[in-house]
Amino acid sequence: MIWQVIDLLHALICFLLWPVRLLPWGRKRAQFESLRTPHIGLCDWSFEVSSEGEFEQVKPWIMSLLKAEKKVELVYASESVHKTLTNLQQHYSNQLRLIPLPLLTHTPWSLVRALTAPRLVLCRYDFFPSLMARTSVVGVSSGLVWASFKRRRHRLENVWWRRWYRLFYGSFNWVVPATREDEKLFNALGGIQVLSACEMRVPQIQFRLQEAATQLLERFPHWSVFLNLLSNYAFESRWIMGSAWESDLGLLDDPKLRRDLLDKKTHLTLVPHKLGPQWKELLMARGFDVLEITSTWNGEIPTSSRPQVVVLNLKGVLCELYSVMGHAYVGGGFERSVHSVLEPFVAGCKILCGPKVHRSTEVEAIQSVAPQALTVILDQTRLRTAYADLIVSPPDLTLRAEWLDNQSKLLKSNLHEVMRLC
Repeated sequence: MIWQVIDLLHALICFLLWPVRLLPWGRKRAQFESLRTPHIGLCDWSFEVSSEGEFEQVKPWIMSLLKAEKKVELVYASESVHKTLTNLQQHYSNQLRLIPLPLLTHTPWSLVRALTAPRLVLCRYDFFPSLMARTSVVGVSSGLVWASFKRRRHRLENVWWRRWYRLFYGSFNWVVPATREDEKLFNALGGIQVLSACEMRVPQIQFRLQEAATQLLERFPHWSVFLNLLSNYAFESRWIMGSAWESDLGLLDDPKLRRDLLDKKTHLTLVPHKLGPQWKELLMARGFDVLEITSTWNGEIPTSSRPQVVVLNLKGVLCELYSVMGHAYVGGGFERSVHSVLEPFVAGCKILCGPKVHRSTEVEAIQSVAPQALTVILDQTRLRTAYADLIVSPPDLTLRAEWLDNQSKLLKSNLHEVMRLC
């Protein structure tokens, strides 16, 4: 009952904030929320994701259902994942219905009415009132994946917080914890059906890396030319800055890295978080020879000298590129939160990132398996010496292959168990 009341309050707030829709952001958001695909009849499963990362977590699950000719309705919050989901929906137009999350255009119990499936899966921490109200509908079985107490684990020492979490997570029929530590905490909390913790993205990343050569040939103009450029460098001398922000460029102020780049001992490929022509200018201002590659690149490389830095203003190639790199600096750690470190880890890279790792269960998972594979840089001062301070010896990844194989097995086991529970 409480979620129905909260949902009603949210609808009232949306009504009072209706003038926001007259602003540019409001118009854009309202238009996005209107992009629901047509009804496809009663569905078998409902899923909710926030953005690309959450979708990658449940994508293997969704794909297995679609291939089994089940019908799925998918609620998503971010415009960043819209294109990916739209392309998928075009291949399964009679099986997949897309519903942008109505944050601004919400009406009372809209998702309770809109969703038709008897099984609902929420992802991570998007406890939208209408979705939570849907979990209490008679006949609906619900679960939460990527569940974590990260940054809130200290609260479980308090009896009142424990009671609250037991009541809150008791709204779900089952949960899949994000980490082994979270699995222990959920089991200790009691009253909740807890499945095995696993990184659900691992099989999807492994598949993308297996298909990397094919995908790069299709998406990367003149891929063979770029690969030939990389072949001039030893594997461990190939660096990539993935999902880079301007705040990450302090790494290039490391005197040793700068010297190795200028002397052509090291090569750097930079893939921006947000594409744009400004990246070439930023790097040239630091005194580097820069090659910018866009979707219209003709394959020409300046004959006077090999570029020290390559800027890739290309979409959809970062995960695949990790497979041909020895070191990866993952951006975002000096912004809100670090981007995915799991992709370069699965690819076998040695990884560096900034300090904002508090939201990343991936960092915790990697540190538990191969701590030397990931270095967290605590501040901008240390960022400027991170390359020089890097331990030259390769990390011990003997447990990595076993861990990756175990994640795939756990995912399959969890899916079988969920089918039984639902």
